Amino acid sequence: MNNIALGQYVDGNSIIHKLDPRTKLLSLMLMMVATFFIPSPLDSKYGVLSSFIALGILALLIIVIVILTKISLLKYLNSLKQLAFLFVFTFIIQILTPQGEALLNETLNISIVGIGIILLWICLFIIFRKHLKLKLILFLILTALSIYLLTFDLGYKFTTVQFKIYELGLYNGAFFFMRIFLVIMLSTVLTLTTKPTDLTSAIEWYLHPLTFLKINVSVFAMIISLALRFIPTLFNETQKILKAQSSRGVDFKEGTLKQQIGQIISLLIPMLVISFKRAADLADAMEARGYIPGAKRTKLNIMKFQIKDIFGVAFAAIVFTSAILFMVI
Repeated sequence: MNNIALGQYVDGNSIIHKLDPRTKLLSLMLMMVATFFIPSPLDSKYGVLSSFIALGILALLIIVIVILTKISLLKYLNSLKQLAFLFVFTFIIQILTPQGEALLNETLNISIVGIGIILLWICLFIIFRKHLKLKLILFLILTALSIYLLTFDLGYKFTTVQFKIYELGLYNGAFFFMRIFLVIMLSTVLTLTTKPTDLTSAIEWYLHPLTFLKINVSVFAMIISLALRFIPTLFNETQKILKAQSSRGVDFKEGTLKQQIGQIISLLIPMLVISFKRAADLADAMEARGYIPGAKRTKLNIMKFQIKDIFGVAFAAIVFTSAILFMVI
């Protein structure tokens, strides 16, 4: 949980840190949208390679931005661990979707005996996993063996499965993998280099026209600010509760389904109590400082555009316009 970058500002003195939060919000949003304007290999007018070249150029620009933040690259990569399943799932779905010619076309005969062996292996692993050493290596070896037995001719055929991997699906899978990666990197740059209070001030500034519709933008911005502020706090509290429960012998990775449900409840109840306590303390602190909902508020730090902000928005606008032209022309 410590690897989650949302709401975790990293103090720094880089040129990206010094940009106005409105500039960063607008520029990074334009670049995020630009990644979606680059057509996929299936839709590109200039061939498969052109889409990857365009996305590669954008990736190089984003890498330059990451370097300019002067924040460790590991900080960015750690934030992607939580989304590894999304990357793998997107890639697998794309390569199995019928698109173009099939690079691999295999017919698998599924053995009913192999299915029984796999089910038996899963049951045995669940029962005896507490007593196994090198569980990951053993799991991978036995899983590979089970897959082999699934297709091994033991005299009882269950059914046949047509397994295909498509060429364009492979290209699309790699393309969408890169696209999601770049979008997440841009959003991580925004959260790591911008204080939550500055980010909400920028959102409030962009939403100011809604005041003409009698919408209280300041309250909306306050809600966003508090949500962003307490995301890392609640994650840290969850980590403390997990360690406290582990010291009392609770293992969230082991046990039957009923035991795991009880363990999750033992985690959720303290989290709810802490959340309500934090909310009550925050309400008392805001009241003690004279906060009145709906009243006109002043700001301690006044946001001002500078020359570097103009260059930042211009750079993002050029990237955004280039992506649109690449799609249209």
